[in-house]
Amino acid sequence: MLILTCPGQLRRLEEALRRSLPATLPVLGTVMTVARGNPAAHEVLVDSWPHFGVVLTRLRPEEHKDPQDFYSNQLTVYYRDEGAWRELLGGTQAVDWTRAFQMQGMQEGMYEAVRQAADAKGLRLE
Repeated sequence: MLILTCPGQLRRLEEALRRSLPATLPVLGTVMTVARGNPAAHEVLVDSWPHFGVVLTRLRPEEHKDPQDFYSNQLTVYYRDEGAWRELLGGTQAVDWTRAFQMQGMQEGMYEAVRQAADAKGLRLE
């Protein structure tokens, strides 16, 4: 996963996400916030750049105060490639499964992929 910090990259990503509204709405809002000063201390991750298959936003790891606070630990996701999304969930450290979190996204298959990844890790999903 790559963390986008360059304002030009964030603007380019924002433009790409706008072309896929409404499915991108949750992740687009966070990308816009990060690009405009990032008061919420989030980061934007992509699986590859500039041709991404998955965009994930999350709270910066150093900002985690309470591992049980699922409200502040919100993740948003948009994916073009469901296989890349499933791979990210199962094979990377992009999602910290040791902490409580909320996952927001609007695509079909998102919940099922998260459930399968949690089951594979022996975790309970609510």
